[in-house]
Amino acid sequence: MPTIKIDGKELTVEDGVTILQAALENGIEIPHYCYHPALRVVGSCRLCLVEVDNSPKLLPACATRVTDGMEVRTQTEQVRDARRSILEFFLTNHPLDCPICDKAGECLLQDYTFKYGSAHSRFIEEKRVRPTKDLGGNILLYRNRCVMCTRCVRFFEEVVGEPYLVVEHRGYHSDISIFPGKELTHKMTGNIVEICPVGCLIDKDFLFHARVWNLTRTKSICPGCSAGCNIYLEHKDNRIYRIRSRKNMEVNTFWICDDGRYIYHRFEELDRITQPMRRLEGSEKLTKTTWQEAISMVHDRLALLKRAKKLDQVAVVGSAFASNEENYLLTRIFGDELGCKKFYVYAPSVEGEDETFRSGFTIRADKTPNRRGAELLLGKNSDFWGAIKKGEIKFLFFLGGNVLLELTDQQKELLKRLEFLVVQDVVFTEMARLANVVLPMGYFAESEGTYVNVDGRVQRFSAALVPPGDVKPGVQILLDLYRAFKPDLKMISAADVMNDLAANRSEFNGMSYFSLGDSGEKLR
Repeated sequence: MPTIKIDGKELTVEDGVTILQAALENGIEIPHYCYHPALRVVGSCRLCLVEVDNSPKLLPACATRVTDGMEVRTQTEQVRDARRSILEFFLTNHPLDCPICDKAGECLLQDYTFKYGSAHSRFIEEKRVRPTKDLGGNILLYRNRCVMCTRCVRFFEEVVGEPYLVVEHRGYHSDISIFPGKELTHKMTGNIVEICPVGCLIDKDFLFHARVWNLTRTKSICPGCSAGCNIYLEHKDNRIYRIRSRKNMEVNTFWICDDGRYIYHRFEELDRITQPMRRLEGSEKLTKTTWQEAISMVHDRLALLKRAKKLDQVAVVGSAFASNEENYLLTRIFGDELGCKKFYVYAPSVEGEDETFRSGFTIRADKTPNRRGAELLLGKNSDFWGAIKKGEIKFLFFLGGNVLLELTDQQKELLKRLEFLVVQDVVFTEMARLANVVLPMGYFAESEGTYVNVDGRVQRFSAALVPPGDVKPGVQILLDLYRAFKPDLKMISAADVMNDLAANRSEFNGMSYFSLGDSGEKLR
């Protein structure tokens, strides 16, 4: 491993890394535009020029590999002068529209100009003005702001494997273009907005909606498929404004698909259940009730069945859309506390095939976030409909989470055969409308917990929003029900449930919210 010096600081780095990589890995900033760790080096922006011993000229840090004993200087007057000059060239035609640009607050040109540029412009000529291009889908190309870093072009070539974008013309006339007759509707397109270092590529979905410095960023996991991509929920005033990718080299590297990027819209304008509901005996309508009464109704019915020794008529359906903590609590309440034996998993059948791109990034055909975790905790039996049809189930507790759930007419008729149906869900699904007790729970952005992705990695997501009305996170609802049977219960949070899960299931042994960190852990 070579030892180098950067600005007098001695560093031992990996073989084959570049000066820029070595600097960034050790907290030393070298400004750059065209470099991205997942894309090939082109060295076109020249902003990362540095002084290297025994070199007669400045060298691009992104394209120069380290050698043992190398000495690098990033703050000399020659380097600073080069940066000022390059930034001045970038700003010759760049409009001064930061106050209305959506990239303001996270724009590298804005940041670098403040840190390394000049406070005054010598450019007195009229700036070139180019019309904005609509590239189709959600993408606008503000051509006046482009610095020709070509990150977007290289992304489609190298990560996706399909060259949707090209650099058209040369020199002063260079322009980012899409092939004639095509639109940017590819499922990976949103990533080019994230990797654009300036305000050139803008997402219509976020256009003029919020200032980035007013948004709160919460770490989460995409619930759109079993890949378990790491994301940030960016929100304000109890509303999600956008979803961004979160780096995890073990799962999604730097990317997310557009299905996940815009999935938060699925949870807007829903027919939410905002208060516990119950159905009075003989009534066709559900009426609002309190949490205490709703939990008591479920507890009392189960206690009655236990005294009558009819727990063999009770079945529990966990969910591939629910967290490990929620599914685990079902086993603690109905299995350990009551002695029920019938556990099922609700998970829609997988349709289609996985979609894998050139870089290896994969969109999974399984559109549930926690099928593997649910089946690990509850088993793989999913045919509770067949058991109802045979008359083997009279009491059913259903844990939902799929806001797109639809029932067939036959399934609706089967539910009517039940003597008691409890539904814990996010929205008024067709199943909830047939229930005796409805327990309203928050969706993934209103809860915390863990999922297990398709590769067996346990990953944590956190609550970003406050649930509406009298809605509670699913874990809290199940803890209240558990406490009705076990008043001295010590668990009070999702973190406590994970600790209990780790202590009792070997696959999760040693795990905690602290140990999972930002990148998660593989099942034991």
